[in-house]
Amino acid sequence: MRILLLIIISALCACTTPIKYSDVKVNNQFSIHVPDFMQPTNEIHQKAALQYQNLEKEFYLLVINESKEQMKAYDLDYDLDSYYKNIVSTPFTEQLKNGKVSMPGRMDIHGKKALISEITGNINNADIYYKLTVIESPEHFYQVVTWTKAENKEKMSLVMDSVIQSFKEIN
Repeated sequence: MRILLLIIISALCACTTPIKYSDVKVNNQFSIHVPDFMQPTNEIHQKAALQYQNLEKEFYLLVINESKEQMKAYDLDYDLDSYYKNIVSTPFTEQLKNGKVSMPGRMDIHGKKALISEITGNINNADIYYKLTVIESPEHFYQVVTWTKAENKEKMSLVMDSVIQSFKEIN
């Protein structure tokens, strides 16, 4: 009986181990907290300024930054809403089978305006859950994208929120 009780207590303690984060700075432009269980990679997106993954937990993070000055050189003049709409109407969402994008919520992330939405769909016969956040600063737009298998949504949603809300542009 005592052994069974010890096993149950150990299992409960293992489930509530707090996640540790490391502050990662990219090109002296921005920083973000990355869970210590993730490893850097360069295999997810060729234009990402930051990309991390954990294949075992099937949890991924990337940040893409785009300069407003470069956009203007191509006669693109976006505000936060039009940039967001452009992102969710690109091949990113087109490759999802049964893809659904929630209405974006507005938030403030360290003094910067942001839109965040949840995206669900199927890729390669796997149901996926994303949180897409678009952040506007005076000189850049940032996309913070986290995702996991849909079955991990409840378990990873708070981690996603912590990562997203930790984003800071370095002045």
